[in-house]
Amino acid sequence: MTQDELQSLKRALYSWAKKNLRGLSVVNELTGNKIEISAQGINEWFSKSKSEEQIKSIALLPELLKAAKYTHNEKNIHSKRKNAPAFEYYECPLKLDERDFNAIISVKIVVAALGDRRIYYHHYLAE
Repeated sequence: MTQDELQSLKRALYSWAKKNLRGLSVVNELTGNKIEISAQGINEWFSKSKSEEQIKSIALLPELLKAAKYTHNEKNIHSKRKNAPAFEYYECPLKLDERDFNAIISVKIVVAALGDRRIYYHHYLAE
């Protein structure tokens, strides 16, 4: 795939994700945690995705969030915002273009008056 084709695919999937994924909530089967997909998470994917597989993986995001295994959490050292104190991390194996990957997913914990919210922040693929 040429660089122009890759950028075209990325833009098309970005548009698709904004229309089809933004605002969607997915319940993780193993934890019961409800994880929201936000515009910020879609924008993070768009700005950081470089490989063809990473770009294509956005279409699988609901399935990845649903099946992922929780691994750990870490304090949010990137922001001084008190309402976003931590990130949770999940992993989920997947196969794309006949290659095996492990999706590493970060979910931001947002403390809200009516309970904590979990919001998809970003994911990357490890081989």
